[in-house]
Amino acid sequence: MKVIIESMFFGWHENAPETFIKLVNSLVLTKDETEVRNVMQHFAQSTTFNTIFAYGFGAHHIWVAQRMITAPEKIMENRLLIVEF
Repeated sequence: MKVIIESMFFGWHENAPETFIKLVNSLVLTKDETEVRNVMQHFAQSTTFNTIFAYGFGAHHIWVAQRMITAPEKIMENRLLIVEF
């Protein structure tokens, strides 16, 4: 898998750095789309992950963005990372 970090990471939440590193490490080890979806399904079950990050799938990729600290229902303008599969 090709993991591309596209913008700066903001560690505004005390668990954000650890969660981000675990996410990147997990995604780098995936071999195909199914494994990427399984990793994201695992992370999506975490309230902490959902508080800090938002994600979505495209036809051949997944994107991850950070949520805004002032309005968690909104996401930051630039994607944090993309994984191409």
